[in-house]
Amino acid sequence: MTSSPRSSQYPPPPDGQDPHYTPIYPSASVLDGQASRVPYPHAHAHPHAQEPAYPKLENINEVLQAQQALHANASHVLPPLSQPQQPKPNRLRKACDSCSIRKVKCDESGPPCRACVALEIPCTFERPSKRRGPPNRHAEALKKRRLNDVDPISGAPSPQSPTNAAHALAQLQSSHPAQLSAEAICPLSTMNALIDDFFMYIHPLCPFPHEPSFREAWERREDFTNPSFLALLASMIAALVASFPRKPRLHLKAQTRHQYPSHLSLVEKCREVCAQARGPGYLDRPSLNVYDACTSYFLGLSGAYVFQWRQLRLYFAESLTIIRALGLHKADAQGYTYLGSVPSAWGSNGPNFDGSREFKIDYITEQIGRRVFWTIFVGVRTIQQLGASFSELTIAPATSTEPLPPLPEEVDDVHVFPNEIQPQQVGVVSLMTGFNTNVRIYLSYATLASTEMAFGGDEIFDWNRQQRIFEQSLLHCKHILDNIPDVLKIQPQGGRDIGFHQQRQPYYPPMPEFSEMRHLGLDTFTNPEPQDTRCFEIQKANVYASHLSTRSFLVEKYFLQLEKFRALKNQSMLSSSPNVPPAGLDRFLTGSSLDDEGLEKLMSDEREQVVKDLLVVLGSIDMVNMEPNGDSFVSSFIHLYVAYSATLLF
Repeated sequence: MTSSPRSSQYPPPPDGQDPHYTPIYPSASVLDGQASRVPYPHAHAHPHAQEPAYPKLENINEVLQAQQALHANASHVLPPLSQPQQPKPNRLRKACDSCSIRKVKCDESGPPCRACVALEIPCTFERPSKRRGPPNRHAEALKKRRLNDVDPISGAPSPQSPTNAAHALAQLQSSHPAQLSAEAICPLSTMNALIDDFFMYIHPLCPFPHEPSFREAWERREDFTNPSFLALLASMIAALVASFPRKPRLHLKAQTRHQYPSHLSLVEKCREVCAQARGPGYLDRPSLNVYDACTSYFLGLSGAYVFQWRQLRLYFAESLTIIRALGLHKADAQGYTYLGSVPSAWGSNGPNFDGSREFKIDYITEQIGRRVFWTIFVGVRTIQQLGASFSELTIAPATSTEPLPPLPEEVDDVHVFPNEIQPQQVGVVSLMTGFNTNVRIYLSYATLASTEMAFGGDEIFDWNRQQRIFEQSLLHCKHILDNIPDVLKIQPQGGRDIGFHQQRQPYYPPMPEFSEMRHLGLDTFTNPEPQDTRCFEIQKANVYASHLSTRSFLVEKYFLQLEKFRALKNQSMLSSSPNVPPAGLDRFLTGSSLDDEGLEKLMSDEREQVVKDLLVVLGSIDMVNMEPNGDSFVSSFIHLYVAYSATLLF
């Protein structure tokens, strides 16, 4: 029998040795991929009978059922056929925040990526991913629930947050993690301008830190390596912006203004960076120094200008505590503290002193410590003059055993070195001269402050001696300005024609229609006027405001005491014999005194003279020079207006 091409496609008929049933498992030919060949089902017939090569029509249903069973078994048994797999495209990871905002491609070499390294900016992954399409209410509800699960102590988001997980992974993979620096506040160009403004407008009033040392540290970018320096820098900018908000606003560019919509937001950011840089336990560190006291003072000052009185009292007290702990409030032997029997009372066998008398601090630390101390002293006296209670920050009067530190040397910072203090250049007035003049104004009534501390404020204990104290305190205060340099004197109207011209600068109100004028001239701060002259003008405004406020304080306090004395006298409640403690005040009172009527007339004339001098000061000092100390200046003049409203009206 010849085979045709058509019949060659089928297998030969089974021989007599094959079993007469359909196999359950597929044959080897099926495993080899020949699934098109279907074995014949064997019909039950005689073993010697020849089976037909093709199935009959009546058995076609059985053949189809056998094929279906065969394919079903093969799908459960056969492994997947080896076919070449198509390579799956790798999806790029999420771009960093900077590349996402700028809409540029972010490479996978980091973090940090090449773009962030080239721009020298932190490579972060904090920006949340946005989903296309309409918002999903269910997803939004889950996000709100996740935000509610934030740790109230640490403020860290939940670990299940995908944004937090991506950020944590990026930080682990980064070889250069994001580091806290001055750029966390604003760009370097803006920061340089703010530093210059600080030493121009704030440093004449608060002459710390040491300017040459600070600028050298800033050139070395110690804000990356020295957290104390970064904390000091942040506190300085906070004090500048809080007390002088208009000038920093001129430096903020469009993107920075969007970040800081008001000066209060910039102040808060500076305080946040300062707290992060200081970290916990900064008072316990062996490296605690005078600049930590400067940082605390600026934090308290910024708190005062944004009306946070608790921060004011807290940080002022902390600054003074650091100065005293370092021994900088003493005239000498700053590194030595006598402990007496305290160590033995607590079971210690050590010496009864701490430190060493031979220890000598450098001159920069000594001078900066004295400047901080006397700045706090002036601040406390100013607050007390305005009627506030500040008993928790008490500076005791000087005694023979506990004297106050000397006033700072009247030399500029460029002459102060760690190992020596060079004399001031001949013919050049130091900025410290105006600072010390302002301190002497508040020291002029030290005897009155001592009696109030001993007997209480507004107490009548010996009216004759108290009158002499008021008289001498007022005379001392008035004579403070007799010998000040000409650069600190207010020139009368006639004096401007004698070669000492006092420049007048236009003032533009902080309103939108004057914004271009302020930008063009920067309120004439970019004029060719020397820097020292501008600083002296700022000091002049501060000195005369303090002088008028102190004279008014003494006059008004005298009349209040006089009224109280007359009320007690009418009630016959005064003691005729003086007490022994008031008698000890005679050593502080020198010279003869006026009688009761003469002193009362002197105080009345002084009240009118204060009003006249106030008008002269307001007409002679530019408003732009009053602005750096504007809030303190305005508060002093409001106090004068309230006290002398009747005199001004009539």
